[in-house]
Order: sequence, then structure tokens, then C-alpha cells
Amino acid sequence: MSVVLIYPAIPFKLGDRYPTRTLSPPLGILYIASYLRENDVDIEVVDQNGEGISNEQLVKRITRISPDLVGFSVLAWQTQGAVELSKRIKEELPNTHIVFGGIHVTLNPMRMMEKYSQIDSIIVGEGERATLDLLRALQSNVDLNNIPGIYYRKNGAIKVGAPKQAIAQLDDLPFPARDLVNMKWYGAIEGMRFPGLTTILSSRGCPYACTFCCLVTFTERQWKSRSAENIVDEIEDLLNAGYKTIFFIDDNFTMSQKRILRICQLIKERRLDFDWLFEGRVDQIKYESVRNMVKSGLKLVYLGIESANQKCLDYYDKRITPQMAQQAVATTRRAGTDIILGTFIIGAPGETIAEVQNTIDFAMKLDLDFPQFNTLAAGVGTKIWDSLVSEGYVNEDELWENGVQVPEVHPKSVSQDVLLRMIEAGYDKFILRKGYIAKEILRFLSSSFRLRFLTHNFTKGSVLRQFVRGEISRE
Repeated sequence: MSVVLIYPAIPFKLGDRYPTRTLSPPLGILYIASYLRENDVDIEVVDQNGEGISNEQLVKRITRISPDLVGFSVLAWQTQGAVELSKRIKEELPNTHIVFGGIHVTLNPMRMMEKYSQIDSIIVGEGERATLDLLRALQSNVDLNNIPGIYYRKNGAIKVGAPKQAIAQLDDLPFPARDLVNMKWYGAIEGMRFPGLTTILSSRGCPYACTFCCLVTFTERQWKSRSAENIVDEIEDLLNAGYKTIFFIDDNFTMSQKRILRICQLIKERRLDFDWLFEGRVDQIKYESVRNMVKSGLKLVYLGIESANQKCLDYYDKRITPQMAQQAVATTRRAGTDIILGTFIIGAPGETIAEVQNTIDFAMKLDLDFPQFNTLAAGVGTKIWDSLVSEGYVNEDELWENGVQVPEVHPKSVSQDVLLRMIEAGYDKFILRKGYIAKEILRFLSSSFRLRFLTHNFTKGSVLRQFVRGEISRE
């Protein structure tokens, strides 16, 4: 059977701040593609976002291929585009089976099936084995009821298959099939461009329960890791394929300090030379680990700082303090990390204008290279969403597809317009602080990575001020 997996376009406009522009390989469907290919399935991947192909061109291509199955992997903001594409594909190819997967549909399977009749099935949770099971069932023309984690149609009714099954050993999965997409399409993460960039997923899930995060529902607070040897084997393959920068996009990369030290040891033993980045929790930043990461090529760290106000951190159930954030930034800097970015969330219910300003001012006090301020958002699967629904601030039947900006619906939040103005002023103040530009220039002059980063971004038409203000065009 022939299969086409589609990663639909993300709808961006110049100046959009949510979501931020990211152009990196869609690892979810590339994992499924490699697993299917390993089992002798004829597979093609279309990354509409990376390729820049229009809906019309994509539908014509799918019609020409006439596959037995078309799969869509979607995040919340891709849903409407995927729905439109799937409808048009079903009109052209009524006998092609259309299956949806990904975080958004895992959190809303019955709603998706009830609303969009062109969707033949939905796979919730991890999709590698379930997609292969679906193909085999379709090929053998047997009932789909034994497939784990599937919702499907039978005689006009929506049915639910066997309970979903987690993949116990991630090392058993083949590496993502990056050869099915063009590496030249990628290279940007949230407006910043890096030479020869790709992403890697060394673990899945997170045991924490942050109230703004849907992973609490999606991965059920489970964390599982690939072995350090398996991870570094993939890194070696990526470097041989020509990649130069690797971003670990784990939900909780720093969960195991022992694992990090082993990864760093293997990188050094194999003499692998590349730049890499990761996102981390401030309470998991340890000097020994970060210093070993720097020695093995770490260049940039995102730290989830979120707020300077303990009541907001408690509302988010982050289980951290502002003092931990201060210590994490200082430790990361002392360990020799080239660039440190901090992410912040403002607009929690009950957070005052003074407390919002306190968080913005807190970013100035930390030795960050750039802050990233976001207003609080909530969607299905998050605890904040559940609270908004139970308190009557959100009609779930109307808003489940797109989620909400909390300040737009909660009367005890500072208004969205005020928050955005404060963010703009905060960025200007951060950049124009006395001594900031001089300090950053000195850091650029002393860092070959920063110089490469700066040159690459200017040649691509992107500048640092555009990044922090969210004014990044696709080109």
C-alpha cells in the first residue's frame, strides 16, 4: 500500500507573535515514515510548511499519486488548514483512507471525528506502530477494532479500538526519515537562523504538571529516554549527512543528569564537532552538567523562567522560585554557555500590572542575552483550560479547536492590549539599557559561534531586534 504523510502549513502573517515562526523538520511524521519504510511500506512525506507548496499544488500532487492512505499530523494552529486539505483530497479520492494524528487530535479525538466526516480514523498517542497496524488492517480488509489508540468509522458510527499502547523502548525505533524532506528548507527556530540546523528528540514526555502545558494529558506525566549510545549514533549520522547545528527539542531534556553526562562523554570520545542547543528547567541546571555540555559543543540554552512572582509560579505549578532562576542563569553563564535566552509568561489571573512589570524588570536583572515574553494561553488538555471551563469563562464547545489567550477571557487578568504594550516597551528597554549593547558586542567578538550566528542571520535578512519583537518574515 502507498502512503503520503502530510505536515500542513502553519498560518503565519508578518508580525504574528503567536505562534512564533519555526522552520525545522517535522520529527513526528518522520518517525512514523521511517517506521513504515522499515516495514516495506511505500511512503512519501510532504512538509507543506517547509516546501512552501500551496493547497492547490498539494491536492494535485496527492491526486496524481492516488495513495491508499493519507495521514495528517497537526498542532492546534494547523488544524483548519489540515481539515480543508483533507476535505479536498477526499472529494478527489473518495476511496483513500484519511487518518489524523498529533497532539491536538489526541486531545480531541471524538470532537474531530464528529465534526469532520472526511476523517476516516484518528490515532491517539504515539503513532508509529498504530499506523502500521492500520495499514495492515486496511490491506487485509479486517475490522479496525483491535488497533490500539484508534477512533474510526463503521457503518456510519464512530467506534473506538483497543486502548492505546506506549512504546516501551525508544531505541527500537529507527531514526526519523529526514531524507524524505529537503534539509535546505530548514534552519530557523523562533526567528533565529542557524547554519545546517536540524532537531533531535532524545526523550519523550515530562513528569511535571505545569498548568499551562498539555503534556500533562498527552503523555500522562510519563518520561522515557533513549539510551545515550542511541542518541549519539543519530548525532553521528546527522553530522555525516551535513548537518552542523542540532537542537534537542525534548519536553524535559535535563531530567537525568547521569544521562546528560554520558551523552557528553560519548560526543567527546567520538570527537564529534557540532553546535547544539536545548531547553531546560531552571531547577535542573547543574554546573557539572552544563560545563560538560559546553565542552561537547553546547552553544545556546533556553531557560523556562516564566515569572518573577512566586504566586504566579505557584499558579503555573512550576515548582520553582525566582531565586532558582537567578542561580540557573548565573550557573549557565559561569559554565561558558555562549547564548542564554529566558522565556517568560505574563497575564495570569490575579496578576497585577505591577507584578507584570516586576517580571519584565526581573528579566533586566538576569544576565540574559534575550528574553522572550509571552502572554498566557490555554487549550484543551491543560489544567488552566479546565479551570476556565469550570468557572464559565470559556465555552468549550465553541473554542476547543483554537484555545484562548487567557487575558482575553478572564476578568482578573490584565487586558491583552495592555500586556502587549508592556511587552513592546519591555523589549525596547531591554535592548537600550546602558551597557547592554557594549556587553553583547564584546561577547560576540569573543565567541566564534556568536559571530557565525550574527553573520548567518544578517545574510538571511533577519536581525536580532526583529527576533525579540516578533517581526520575522518567512524569507
